[in-house]
Amino acid sequence: MLVWASITTGSVAYYYLEQTRYREQLKEKQQLLSELSENYGVSATKRNLLSGEYGALLGEYQWFVGENYSALMSKYEELLSNLRRNYTLTLNEFPELNATYNNLLNEFQTLSAKSVVTKEEFGSLLDEFYILFAVLATKELEGFVGEISAIHVSLCIDYGNQTIKWYNNIASSFGATLFDLTRKVASVEYSYWATMEPGHILVTSINNYAEGYWLWYYWDDTKNEWVFGPVGCDAWILKDNGIYKWICSSY
Repeated sequence: MLVWASITTGSVAYYYLEQTRYREQLKEKQQLLSELSENYGVSATKRNLLSGEYGALLGEYQWFVGENYSALMSKYEELLSNLRRNYTLTLNEFPELNATYNNLLNEFQTLSAKSVVTKEEFGSLLDEFYILFAVLATKELEGFVGEISAIHVSLCIDYGNQTIKWYNNIASSFGATLFDLTRKVASVEYSYWATMEPGHILVTSINNYAEGYWLWYYWDDTKNEWVFGPVGCDAWILKDNGIYKWICSSY
């Protein structure tokens, strides 16, 4: 009887603790959902305002009369400045997107020094702006959603010198890339190639090791084999329970 009473008491205590933990987790999730709703509203408003500004300038561009589009450059400069102001945190969080912004700014400044800006040149600026704008807005929303939901992945880093390091069951947000994951677990140096698509990043060093070419692979569950990464690591979206690997191959 005493043994049964002890078991019963222990079970009650266990379930009480589980219920308490569950209630705390539920409260935390509800708070995060509330914050997500608020952040989503702010983000949507910001995106809509910038979309409106972009649409207005695009309309002027499409109905512009003449061959010199330099008259529209001041409005583009304001649009680019508003993009930086509204997405400063996201640009700071993702160096590759910050590099894309700086490249676009440099292109704008180069064209601003010319006395004549052609339709093709200004159109290219508009196209590049919208691509970057869309990515920044998406990344910002992914960051909000990632606070209440996460995926788990594993990463292997093979230094090519018989040193292999595994990072298992790493929590990551939806929409994160292999580049994001690698920077999360290691110190990464890389080169940025503006003309490379898809993705612009080539990793040159991981944890200060740069004795060769860094190549990445993903584990294909259907083939049961490693598959060479077909795009830049910053363009490869992680999937839940995905397994990835970096290998440093000798020069």
